[in-house]
Amino acid sequence: MMKSVSEIYRNSGLDFESKWFPLFYLLSKEGEKGIMEIAEILHISHPGVIQLAKEMEKAGWIVSEKSENDARKRNLKLTEKAWQSLPQLEEMWVSFRENNAKIIRSSKQNILLALEEIEQFLDNNDFKKQYYDTFEEMKENTIEIKIFEEKYQQQVEDMVLSIQNGEFNLGLTAQRQPDLHNLKAFYNDKGNWLWTATNKNDEVVGTIGLEKLNDEQAVLRKMFIKKEYRGKTLGLATKLFEILIEEAKKQQFKEILLDTPLVTHAAHRFYERNGFEQISSDLVPDNYILPKGIDLKIYRLAL
Repeated sequence: MMKSVSEIYRNSGLDFESKWFPLFYLLSKEGEKGIMEIAEILHISHPGVIQLAKEMEKAGWIVSEKSENDARKRNLKLTEKAWQSLPQLEEMWVSFRENNAKIIRSSKQNILLALEEIEQFLDNNDFKKQYYDTFEEMKENTIEIKIFEEKYQQQVEDMVLSIQNGEFNLGLTAQRQPDLHNLKAFYNDKGNWLWTATNKNDEVVGTIGLEKLNDEQAVLRKMFIKKEYRGKTLGLATKLFEILIEEAKKQQFKEILLDTPLVTHAAHRFYERNGFEQISSDLVPDNYILPKGIDLKIYRLAL
């Protein structure tokens, strides 16, 4: 938006930048001001005001002069060029204001209210303290990823079914899935791989599995993460996926296949971002066991 506004100024014959508006507007309404006073009013740093002032002075919009009351201080004020251009700028500001109001009215959320809430929060909470508190919380939430152990059978089963049926209403049972009812028999005993992610309380919060179909093809199975552990902050999905890819390359597989329900749109985006391409079901080998009774997308990743 700021870039577009600056282009509009230039198209109107004004060498004016959108970032200069707060300082220009303040001086146009209240007249000559000292740098420290400006910094306090605009809630920006003293060096920030100086940087803006240098740019605007070079462009001929303001001048910096010694204060009549204190020779150690410098005041900023608009130039004759600025005062002459002010009527044209004010006319443009009316249009900008109305255009912004249109954008806000068309949005489902109140952007200005959200920004006000953030400002109030930061006024009452020191940002640096927030950062260090968050840093400690993340250390507390350290996730361990390891090969599946039989003691986690019930936890994995409960988590997977909760996501499949609680979030996506798939109506699946453990018995309808080739691997879930007895994870040890499907993964550990057959030489396949299943990794579990556990939190500090030894609770399973994520899984990912790799099933060997033949010497060249494998299947990505059971990639599930509890809702509160998703997102870029922990990056758990990426960590699990990287472990699987590392093992697949170690085993010299040429491609990885996977199936995912049609309704799991976030999963589709994740797989597509990571290089998977959708294919038809007739391209999967005969020994690839697909879950029955649900609409699926099937993907392939070339390694």
